[in-house]
Amino acid sequence: MQPTTKCLPMDCTYCYLPFRKMNHLMPVTVAEAVTAAVNLWAADDPAFEVVWHGGEPLATGRDHLAALMSPFKGAKHSVQTNAALVDDAWCAFLLEREVHVGVSIDGPEDMNTQRVTLAGHPGFRVTMRGIERLRRHGIPFSAIAVVSDPAPENAARFYDFFAELGVTTLGVNVEEEEGVNRGAKDSEPVRATEFWAALADA
Repeated sequence: MQPTTKCLPMDCTYCYLPFRKMNHLMPVTVAEAVTAAVNLWAADDPAFEVVWHGGEPLATGRDHLAALMSPFKGAKHSVQTNAALVDDAWCAFLLEREVHVGVSIDGPEDMNTQRVTLAGHPGFRVTMRGIERLRRHGIPFSAIAVVSDPAPENAARFYDFFAELGVTTLGVNVEEEEGVNRGAKDSEPVRATEFWAALADA
């Protein structure tokens, strides 16, 4: 579920969302409508999870995100975040509601250059600051990384970065043309295959 269109404060060069600079909030009535089916599914499956992603879920604000979550009964919640807005108050929110956290970061700083702020500054340190807050509060997190250049020689270093971060799981997407992202480079199939093989070896 996408609680807001806004990606605050990031403006990733490969983002596929057309309205990421606008602040359209999901109405609570939409969440309530979804729960008509979801609450039944969650009753049958205690591991059922609602993932809040797309845009930046934390840009929704704690009060509104809490209001969106409240109609769900029995479902676990997860947020996929760039971590830039993570502070002590957000950590308390996540812990209190037992929200699973996924962080969007593309690897070491030199592999993270596509993630920039709205002001055009590198976003790596901003995201790492949020990650450090999560760690300080003992909040485990997974990661999703977009690989714009699947260079096989970088695969081991890429893997080591996430292993050292201590992520619970890692999702890897090779950048592709999608939505308004029409500038993705087509990766050579052999090069991409070699990257995946090197990553598996790591």
